[in-house]
Amino acid sequence: MQHTNKFLLNIVLILFLLFSFSHFAASQTPQFYNHANTAGSMNAFPFTISGGKAVNTLILAGEINKPYVVPPGNQITSVYFFMASAGTRSFTNLHILLAQSTITSFNSGQFYEGPYDTVYQRASVNLTCGSNAWMGFELDKPFAYDPSKSLIVFVGQCGTSGSGMNVRNQSYTNYRRVWSVAGCPFTPYASADAAVVGFGIDVVPVNYVPNLIYYKFENNPSPTTAVNCAYPGVGTSPVVLTGLTLTSGGQFDSCVYGTGVAGAGIVTGWNWNLGGSSWTIGFWVQIPTNPSGTAYYIFGDVGANSLRCFHNGIAGPDSIVLRGTNMNDVLIPKTGPSPTHIAFVYDSTTSTIYGYKNGVLVKSVPQTPLNFPVGNGFRVGGYSTSPNIVGKFDEFRVYKGALTAAQIAASWNLDVQCGIITSIPKVSELPVDYALYQNYPNPFNPSTKIKFSIPEYGFVSLKVYNILGKEVATLINENKIAGSYIIDFDASNLASGVYFYTLQVNGFSDTKKMLLIK
Repeated sequence: MQHTNKFLLNIVLILFLLFSFSHFAASQTPQFYNHANTAGSMNAFPFTISGGKAVNTLILAGEINKPYVVPPGNQITSVYFFMASAGTRSFTNLHILLAQSTITSFNSGQFYEGPYDTVYQRASVNLTCGSNAWMGFELDKPFAYDPSKSLIVFVGQCGTSGSGMNVRNQSYTNYRRVWSVAGCPFTPYASADAAVVGFGIDVVPVNYVPNLIYYKFENNPSPTTAVNCAYPGVGTSPVVLTGLTLTSGGQFDSCVYGTGVAGAGIVTGWNWNLGGSSWTIGFWVQIPTNPSGTAYYIFGDVGANSLRCFHNGIAGPDSIVLRGTNMNDVLIPKTGPSPTHIAFVYDSTTSTIYGYKNGVLVKSVPQTPLNFPVGNGFRVGGYSTSPNIVGKFDEFRVYKGALTAAQIAASWNLDVQCGIITSIPKVSELPVDYALYQNYPNPFNPSTKIKFSIPEYGFVSLKVYNILGKEVATLINENKIAGSYIIDFDASNLASGVYFYTLQVNGFSDTKKMLLIK
């Protein structure tokens, strides 16, 4: 999670607007698009042809430019088509392929030969769209996007029934669209034209790690609720704490306290639905030694997979176990009564669950390839009507992907701000020296950015002083892991003049001067 700080997260959240992680979004506006021309021509290709149809579309570099050209270093996570007519349809073998090239025109009567990346495929799917509205698809896999190259889109379906679902096209130059004669297998029609469908995309940074649930148990709207501050997030937020209370002394801030009450917990409003894909679950606990035979549940889903995690019971009084139907138990020993961070990582490429304690790998358990069916109510701090966790519980995160050992080591003790996690650092990317950099811009009015780097975990103090040595702002006063950070300093309430900012961490101290001019 290198460069994870409040300034960058706020900027990224502004630039990368919220997007859907559902497989289909009927009316949401994409982050970036070429046009949404309600007066553009209406066309039936490729969605409304009952016998099947394929369309190859060429979108040149710089044409996906609304609200501005897509910045480099991003990957596409969803694609959108601007629909002319409302409709509901069922499709057979609907698939979307993407490619990039430097070409600026198709050859008439020929599909682009590729190579392509298949980013969306459904043997059968039902879709609904509105009139003069976007219809979106979450991609099965992200597509690395180079905005300096043309984007080639291939959409094909082998049969459809239903009504409506025409698209809006706009005429450009050169050959920009090639279509098939009929359905599968697709044979290109001996022609081409300049029509380009209204097309949009959602993007995230290349190193983006999608997190589904992130409960920090701080800044909640009330003492009886919790906010899921994941991005994009799933389920209900805020959510009620049933039989649980908030208390002090968590990993970084306040935390949840459980007393083993039956049926207590957080009903997230999300069902476990990651199937056979990789995932990571991390959380912080402080569980007292309890020699009774009762199992106390930390989280779980009571669906057909019965995924659950608990302490005590067969786990033992000081240990934690993760188990599920058709899954080999993963036991993490000696986790209490000291504060401990636990992470479970399922890597589908190796069919193994890895268990980490305070960032260190302590267990690897081979599995028959997991493919959990959709659950029936994911709970945190409890499981169904069973007794809930005993002790403290904090920083609960579910990632849609397998973090590496280096990423776990670098991030387990990182207090991540709510919102998007732009990346998680590799060990080789960590700074080797302490450094405080000159703010930029300088002079400034009224805001500026302050960058610093620390090679080791430590308590960081970053403060601003006026020319008389009086402290006027505290920008950081907390533990930080090794990494590089950029902090935003807003001096709207300060008078023009010279100011100093000082970084102190692990015995290192440095001060630099900056000038505010209003």
